[in-house]
Amino acid sequence: MERETDMQSNTRGREHEQNFNQALCEALQLVIPSPDVLPEHMDVFTGEHSGMRPDILIIDPRMPPCVLECSYGKADADKDAKAKLGAVVRSGRRVVRTCIAVHIPLRFRNSQTMREDFLDGAKFGFAVHQQADKDRKPRRWPDQGFIKGNVRNLATLISSVSLPKEDIARVATEVAAKVNESAELLKVLSNAAKLKINDRISLGSVLESLRTTMVLWLNALLTQQRLQKQNASNVPPLDFTGEQLPNHVKQIKVWRQIQKENWRAIFDPAIEVLEIAGNSNPRAVGKALARLVEAVNEIEMAGLGLHINVGAELFPKLNKDRKRVAAYYTQAPTAELLAALTIKQGDLPMDEWADNTLFSKRRLADLACGTGTLLRAGYRRVQALHEASYARGGVGLEDKAILHKNAMEKGLIGTDISPIAAHLTSASLAAIGTGEPYGKTQVGWIKVGGPRNAIGSLDYFKESELSDFFDTVAGRSSGDDSSSNPTSNSYVSVPDKSIDWLLMNPPYSRTRKGQSAFDIAGLSEIEREACQKKWGEVVRDEPAIKTAGMAASFLALARKKVKPGGRIGFVLPLTAAFAESWTVTRRMIEQEFTDITALTVAAGKALGKDALSADTGMEEMLLVATRRKKSTKKHAMIKCVILKAPVTRLGEAGETARAISSASRGIEDAGSSQPVIVGKTEIGRVCVFEARGHGTPWGPLGVFNPELANAANGLIHGRLEFLNRLMELGTDMTTLGELFRVGPTHHRIGHVRGNDPIGAFQFDPVVNSTDAIGADRAMWVADGKNKDSLVVLPTHKGIPMPGKDAKCKEMRSCRSNLLYARGMRWTSQALLAATTKHKAMGGAAWTTLEHDDVRVRKAFALWTNSTLGMIVHWTQGQRTKTGRSETQIRAIKQIPCPKLDGISDDMLDSAAAEFNKLASQKLLPGCQAHADETRWKIDSIVSRMLGLPDNADVVIEELRLLWCREPTVRAKNRKALALLQKRDDKQS
Repeated sequence: MERETDMQSNTRGREHEQNFNQALCEALQLVIPSPDVLPEHMDVFTGEHSGMRPDILIIDPRMPPCVLECSYGKADADKDAKAKLGAVVRSGRRVVRTCIAVHIPLRFRNSQTMREDFLDGAKFGFAVHQQADKDRKPRRWPDQGFIKGNVRNLATLISSVSLPKEDIARVATEVAAKVNESAELLKVLSNAAKLKINDRISLGSVLESLRTTMVLWLNALLTQQRLQKQNASNVPPLDFTGEQLPNHVKQIKVWRQIQKENWRAIFDPAIEVLEIAGNSNPRAVGKALARLVEAVNEIEMAGLGLHINVGAELFPKLNKDRKRVAAYYTQAPTAELLAALTIKQGDLPMDEWADNTLFSKRRLADLACGTGTLLRAGYRRVQALHEASYARGGVGLEDKAILHKNAMEKGLIGTDISPIAAHLTSASLAAIGTGEPYGKTQVGWIKVGGPRNAIGSLDYFKESELSDFFDTVAGRSSGDDSSSNPTSNSYVSVPDKSIDWLLMNPPYSRTRKGQSAFDIAGLSEIEREACQKKWGEVVRDEPAIKTAGMAASFLALARKKVKPGGRIGFVLPLTAAFAESWTVTRRMIEQEFTDITALTVAAGKALGKDALSADTGMEEMLLVATRRKKSTKKHAMIKCVILKAPVTRLGEAGETARAISSASRGIEDAGSSQPVIVGKTEIGRVCVFEARGHGTPWGPLGVFNPELANAANGLIHGRLEFLNRLMELGTDMTTLGELFRVGPTHHRIGHVRGNDPIGAFQFDPVVNSTDAIGADRAMWVADGKNKDSLVVLPTHKGIPMPGKDAKCKEMRSCRSNLLYARGMRWTSQALLAATTKHKAMGGAAWTTLEHDDVRVRKAFALWTNSTLGMIVHWTQGQRTKTGRSETQIRAIKQIPCPKLDGISDDMLDSAAAEFNKLASQKLLPGCQAHADETRWKIDSIVSRMLGLPDNADVVIEELRLLWCREPTVRAKNRKALALLQKRDDKQS
């Protein structure tokens, strides 16, 4: 009897699941654009998976197949999803690489209106299972639990996550190789033909002209293939097979036929250079086209359709010069994450999101658009919110066509100084549609150099519209023949306060250190200097300085162009949060923007191939904010997000943004924090800190433990605050620049023998302790191995440079017994401040601090090398390199410290005496402070020196351990990690 009951229960359970599958399938058919969504079909798989029946199979020619496995049991859903990975779909023989496990909540068991419930936003759980190939271990995301969302969240995830990033990277690499092979084939063209091609398309491009040509042709061939599949009129398929070589004359005829209908921006420049090349060497051109057709077929065979963007995926692989000129390209997952954080449903009323003409009134812009990755992500985000505004049913094709036409002609604004980049932006945006024609776009190629010393989009500081050189050179930015349209103009218009959403990954170019601004334009040195001079002139009265690089200037430009209530989303170097050169720009953000969110990734985990931008090799951040209607000098609340790992996959980026938004909702008070959770996995944290409106470094950004972030922020304001315990320091806070005379930079002091002969002295290393004693000695290098006690020896000896007597005298007047580290490396250096028996000069790694009272100098050395002093420096220094805090001289002057010349003589005498006792005792590197008994003694002395209560030592001990656990402190230092593990083992 019990067995019969169990069977009946199982049967009813299976019926409930089938009902759920059917209802979910019907809902997905309404909200996913034009795929085949098949519920519980038999005989859809072949091979070893033959006979398996997927709960829901999604087949879309634009993306790989995706399977959904639904179950009331969480383990069953996961098990069934993993079992379908690698299945081959009988129709088309495409492999299932992505399966989504759907957990059905029990409340659906008795629902009679499931489909309507789905369309009304009912939530359920889902998780992604993915396997790039059979030799790789399947991965699940999130690691634990299920994402909670509705059918539209699921549809959005499916459309972007269905293709493993490994497949995208593999195909992009293979296609890039074919582009390079094709370019090699064209090297046999006549010199005259090469010069003509170079004149037409290489202006301002960072790619050599032949590779640029290949990208143009590939883009045109790919567009032709897509239009043909979208059943656009008069568009034939690519039919080159076997030994037959493409004929350039026939290909030109095909492209001209297509451009009669539209898409001139894509085909005009491709036709022009195809004619030049074909007339020079038709056979070589045929071979090159054949290689490119193979590349198109690879993209199509992989089911990459709209998932591969010629610009976004290939351009960084082809451009060898981008790093030298600091022209980086945004990774697609980064773009999706930033777009989802910046463009929020609450930005517009629901009825406006539902309006298919919303792009006739709203503007989405990127004024350094590169190949359009951010514009593309932003456009897709707006599309998703538009579709989500429909309470029931999906969006019709006519509705989509209207939205797309308005987007292409009015709503999407993109400018770049590279014609090929801007061309690819326009083409990739057009590909998002379904073959709809469009007129002139607002995507343009903006000039650099020339008689007016044009400086690209930075000219928008003084102008509301800039010439679009696409209309005169290298093809048009319009889809149709706008020359016959009397209203057509040759400008991209960006009036002040006109942009609703501005997404940017601006160039980081500077005027020094090998990242010279305007190099990308291919100008002469004289022209570059003229452009750099004009750049300085246009930002002279703006909240940005040139030494911060171009990114700061583009943020200042955003302030002018974004309307009140509009939103900005920027990819920035992490120096933006800490560097002294960014102070005025941070102050502007705090005063002119609200709802500020800054995001970074745990130190060292977002470099290389997983960086926010391709090939930066540096730590970066995202900045999202809303333009205030009126500026304020009140304190600003900044939400700092730190993710444990970078987001490297499409789809996951959108869900991560949703989790961040959920965690951020409702936490406004300084010191509050929330975990960022996807499923049951904590992927990061959000904490809130109060910025005082002065542009001081955003110390809490990148701090993983929120309690430590709050304590660090409190210390710079003169209080020890931890776990609801508050202790005021027994003296006021000041800055190093107020307390000391801060010494000069090493450029003025001199140079090491063999380097550029600058400064007053030439320096050689000292050879032993005796050699370290003498005139004109300097602390030049860090020397972490030997500089491990409070009193140290200088590292270099100086020889006065001929004719520099006055300079030498000036540098000698800046000597001191107290020196401060400029580039603190927590993993190897023990001293943040060092003292010397005899006065010494500073150097590349140290700067002198002068004060007439030796007791103050000794008290400061104790403070700075204490846990509290190191934490304060850590909040102010640039944490852009793992395990380091680099600080420029001007920034050192702004570092907070206790006003030590204001404490009592008795306390100063006591501190100096304690210093003398500890002067020769060895210290461990900063990251090992929790295991350093000498550091503990210093902490205790400093606690008493500052008048803290007796129980402060316990608080400092806890802070010391938390600080040593921070990724930006310990990095991957083996000794530090081993000591932490040893401590954990003891505790357990």
